[in-house]
Amino acid sequence: MGHSTPEWAYIVVVIALLIYVGAESWRVEHTLEFAPPNSETVRVIGQQWFWSFEHADGTQEVNELHLKTDIPYRFEMVSNDVIHDFAIPDFAVLMDVVPGRVNTLWNVFDVPGEYLIHCREYCGQLHQDMRARLFVEPNDGAAPVPVNGTVQQQNEEPTISSGTGTAGVIAPGGTGEVTQGTGTTRLVAPSPLAQNTTTTAPADNATNATGTANATNPAAAAGATLSVPAGAATPGNPPYDPAELSVKKGDVVNVVNNDNAPHTATSGNGPEDAGQAFDTSLIMAGDSGTIDTSTLEAGEYPYFCTVHPFMKGTLTVTA
Repeated sequence: MGHSTPEWAYIVVVIALLIYVGAESWRVEHTLEFAPPNSETVRVIGQQWFWSFEHADGTQEVNELHLKTDIPYRFEMVSNDVIHDFAIPDFAVLMDVVPGRVNTLWNVFDVPGEYLIHCREYCGQLHQDMRARLFVEPNDGAAPVPVNGTVQQQNEEPTISSGTGTAGVIAPGGTGEVTQGTGTTRLVAPSPLAQNTTTTAPADNATNATGTANATNPAAAAGATLSVPAGAATPGNPPYDPAELSVKKGDVVNVVNNDNAPHTATSGNGPEDAGQAFDTSLIMAGDSGTIDTSTLEAGEYPYFCTVHPFMKGTLTVTA
């Protein structure tokens, strides 16, 4: 006659399984959080409804992230408003971005290409539009950086490409202080976001690829002011003030961002024809940009914000 297994044996098995699962979870979390000591830190900021990125050297990007292959990157993720979720599906990167807390993970990107970054946590009306692009570029001229064993230092600091998107790289606004911690690289004080194309007027007319000046032309006549009002990043609120603006050819329009999110005033109806007539480039909160109409023909020019495409307006240039 057989004997049944004592109840205490089941209890021991369950406890052993719980201990194993707990230990394995701790190991995985420890592996994700504690990056190699030679890693580079990138601060990820989530905000309705866009992503911005701050590199340790002071370089900042909005809705685009440029990284190099074979370099371990440590992401510090914060939210300026609600809970988001930073996801790069092609590399199995996924982490909640929570207000008031810094979540971290690290990864090495080994295959060059363009990849999707998006939010995996419902965060509001335009959650589906909270997307960015990751550009992984070849680490030319530098040996791969091992993440285990002996650390091989890079001979040169990686350079950041401007990419091909409408929300490209903003020039560094500061050096960004970085200190070496125990097993990780810690971004102590990321430099504030800056827009460096509107602070100083050049001696000569500066033009972009479309021939439209982004910086103030000293010889151009003073024009009107176009403002981005507070709350413009929320659908239904006024996008620009005034949204329909009429100026004379040769006037310089001063575009002031009074919102707490970055914006642009870019000619066109959308990404397919963006910036063919003018483009202020990214204007960070509290900063300003300009539109020089001296190169524009008389007529109506629809414009929009490349960060928030639902923001639209019309600029009319008269002779």
